[in-house]
Amino acid sequence: MPTKYTEVKGYATYYYYRGATTLPDVIPDFSRGKKILFIHGAGSNGHTWHRQGETLDQNHTPIALDLPGHGRSAGVEGLRTISDYADFIAAFLDALEIKSAVMLGHSMGGAIAMDLALRHPGRVEALILSCTAAKFNIAAERVEALRAVTMGRAPQAFNTDGYSPKTIKENFEVVREGWMEQIKTDPRVRYTDIVACSQVDLRDSIAKIDKQTLVIAGADDQSTTPADAEFMAGKIRGAKVSIIADAGHFIPRERPAEYNAAIEQFVSELK
Repeated sequence: MPTKYTEVKGYATYYYYRGATTLPDVIPDFSRGKKILFIHGAGSNGHTWHRQGETLDQNHTPIALDLPGHGRSAGVEGLRTISDYADFIAAFLDALEIKSAVMLGHSMGGAIAMDLALRHPGRVEALILSCTAAKFNIAAERVEALRAVTMGRAPQAFNTDGYSPKTIKENFEVVREGWMEQIKTDPRVRYTDIVACSQVDLRDSIAKIDKQTLVIAGADDQSTTPADAEFMAGKIRGAKVSIIADAGHFIPRERPAEYNAAIEQFVSELK
């Protein structure tokens, strides 16, 4: 996938796209099909979407950024709130001269996408909410464990939390890939992301969202559960739900074929 940097709110922001490469100061051609902006989860980065970019570029224009402090983007700290991230996404669209796009947000990225739809509705053509929740169920012990890592009191945890039992048993390479993506972002950013997620509560406000919406969840996801998906779909008028079997919290790499097919069908049906 071609990559570029662009300046957004004082951050050198790294992003992935599909199509012909261009000179550093020339914005790529984003005219094919629908523009789909992929917003990654807490402590993650834009490369996590490579299986989606390689498929969806046949008919559309996928774009995936590294948020500030994540992956190869500038910064040593994450932004403080979900709303701060949503404002950053709006500024990123300005930098690429994109009026609006389909917003596909995973986990924390889903909360960012919903906040964007509420406060910057003109920038959102439609919503795809992936493994996310209107209010995250984050235990205080998890927040404290991540804080301990930032203070040098504990090592980074490399575990199988969030993956489907079938993935762990039959495709452990996907878990290893997730660990490799994890180390691309400073633990301090992972910590501040989780704090931001723990503070957001969109349960009442998302009823105001007036965008075509698809909610995707993994049947085996214990953190952002199918029940969370059904709740959001019940609040957002006309929202559709896709529950993918044998998938946990990391469907984009656990079950990419099913995940991509659900996205493609939804986007192809947008009015």
